[in-house]
Amino acid sequence: MVGYVDLRDARLGAVTEAAHAWRLLARRSGELERQVVTELTGPLRTSGWSGDAASALFTRLDQLDDEFELAALLHRMAAIVLDNAAERLRDVQQRLHAAIDACDLLGLQVTDDGRVVPPPAQDWHIHLDDGRTERALQYQNAEIYTELIGKLLSEADDADADIKRALGKLEPSQRGSMDTFEWKNAILDAQEVADLLGVTESAIPESGTDPESVRTWWAGLTEDQRLLYLTAHPDRLGALDGLPTADRDEANRLALRAQIGELGRAPEWGPQERRELDRLLPLLDKLEAAEYGPPGQALFLLGLDNANDGKAIVAVGNPDTAAHTAVLVPGTGTELDNMRGQIDRAAEVQRAAEQLGGPTAGGVSVIAWLGYDAPGFDSSAVGTGHAEAGAPALDSFVNGLHAAHAGESNHTTVIGHSYGSVVVGEAASRGNGLAVDDIITAGSPGMSVGTAGDLMIDPRHVWAGGAADDPMTGGPGSIPGIHDNEPTSQDFGANRYHADTSGHSGYWTPGSESLKNQGRIVLGLYDQVSLDHGQAPR
Repeated sequence: MVGYVDLRDARLGAVTEAAHAWRLLARRSGELERQVVTELTGPLRTSGWSGDAASALFTRLDQLDDEFELAALLHRMAAIVLDNAAERLRDVQQRLHAAIDACDLLGLQVTDDGRVVPPPAQDWHIHLDDGRTERALQYQNAEIYTELIGKLLSEADDADADIKRALGKLEPSQRGSMDTFEWKNAILDAQEVADLLGVTESAIPESGTDPESVRTWWAGLTEDQRLLYLTAHPDRLGALDGLPTADRDEANRLALRAQIGELGRAPEWGPQERRELDRLLPLLDKLEAAEYGPPGQALFLLGLDNANDGKAIVAVGNPDTAAHTAVLVPGTGTELDNMRGQIDRAAEVQRAAEQLGGPTAGGVSVIAWLGYDAPGFDSSAVGTGHAEAGAPALDSFVNGLHAAHAGESNHTTVIGHSYGSVVVGEAASRGNGLAVDDIITAGSPGMSVGTAGDLMIDPRHVWAGGAADDPMTGGPGSIPGIHDNEPTSQDFGANRYHADTSGHSGYWTPGSESLKNQGRIVLGLYDQVSLDHGQAPR
């Protein structure tokens, strides 16, 4: 219980200093986490060392990495709680001092237990009418200020209790060990802390909110509020288009780790739980392995949904700082289970573009966007239901890239493979179209439109590729035009770039002209694209 003297004399500057110390500790924990990656794990993993001893060491190093990362998170939250404590208690203390000053002016005395009493009575208070009136007023004022100080002490008590509960949440449940469930615990604890500090979930924009509005909302928060939202509600924050890439990645990685930990402790274990865990673990491994590579090829997790067939959005390179960004939309049969292959495909496009553009290209980001429920190898692939459902999500995501981009807007391209081009066509032909500079298709069965002009973009910026033996684009066993006019046909009106690859999924073969052409388009090097027919923009 907070007493009157305790609150009156509290040196709250020491609490602020403690908060600062926790922030420094969080920074140091973060630095140690990065040291583990760059000085221990990275060199060893790229050394080629393997075997049981190597596996055991890598497992321990990954745990150490997680321990430092989680410690940094908890330390930052402790600093937030202490800063909040100092702010709340300082506010009450200032109002208490104001009440004490008022009592002094009125000639009232405040006892050490917080009661307010009038000064000793004088003779005229007893014998004169004016004195008796004054004495009554003194008692009345004493009662008023006693009640006020009591309320202030009660308010300080409530703040003290909230702070105690919040600080009690900020420690690992198992000291000296790192369990994957710790990440889920961190989220649950952060939710309670956030609620205690008034950072409520109801203030988070709903999924589908205009990305510019999301960007404005996020920019208006303090750094501490942003951390609490990211930690307490990572699944909701990670799904918001318009959020900065680094913040969105942080939220989704926390959600990914929490889901892995939760599945590892699922009370009922069946085939679906096994499938969900088996596809999340490789995704996490892929993300963490990229930490040991070149900074320009870092991976950012921009979306995650583990329900049903699953969804994920992974950027190779940071789109917020890139001068050129491409969004690669996969086709039929793509699920979260094979997301690693989609990331590899995006990495090939990025690598090709950077090799073509050189150091003056200004940075390239290519995003594997499985942000929709792709059809399976069944009759749904010949319908447009999946594309119609996915088109608004793609449109919002692209708008979010522009909203979150730092500095001037960059050159943006969307690449639709197979059924993914149907999604692109649906998105580009609706409303005000897609906010992209170029549209590329590879192995497209059609885009649900008759001509390139229906995509609300200059047809010279629509590019279609088809391998000679791809049945979707006129190859053996041809079944072209399932979804309206096939884009590589001359009457569609797009530029047909040369694709020297084989099959329906070989368009990203390293060193191929098909891959180089996509890289040239991503960079806006239109005059270097090798065309089978069409007219490149000048």
